Amino acid sequence: MNNRHPIAFGLSACLAALLAITFLAGCGKEGRCHVPIGDANCQIDPNSPLYSGINNCDGYEYLVGGANGLVVVRVSFNEFACYERSCPLDTGRLEMVSGYGNIVLECPKCHSQFNTFADGCPLEGSRTPCYLYKYSTYYDGHTLYISNY
Repeated sequence: MNNRHPIAFGLSACLAALLAITFLAGCGKEGRCHVPIGDANCQIDPNSPLYSGINNCDGYEYLVGGANGLVVVRVSFNEFACYERSCPLDTGRLEMVSGYGNIVLECPKCHSQFNTFADGCPLEGSRTPCYLYKYSTYYDGHTLYISNY
């Protein structure tokens, strides 16, 4: 005789089905959302002439690091974002396609586009629903710290 309560059994089955659907649906249109990442631990002076692309708001600068390079975006005077330059769909190296006030990265292979001011979300028409990988940043007013954590 089965000692399991019918409601508990039904909830367990529903939970298992929900987890399976979430796992399968969360992989993206092409069946994967894995973005390779690499070591991004570095620190820079964003006000230095060496990084003139981010001396002002709405600027960007490419840096060495990560799996396929990094792009640092100066969102505001004291706020920065740093993204992996690998496309979440096919790991193509992302390139900037528009600037000043609307910094968009595009994959030259699948043509997916990502908004760097909205946490790396894919723009409408992109082939992937996946966001860009965003590295941690901390700015103390002089030095910008970028890390994998």
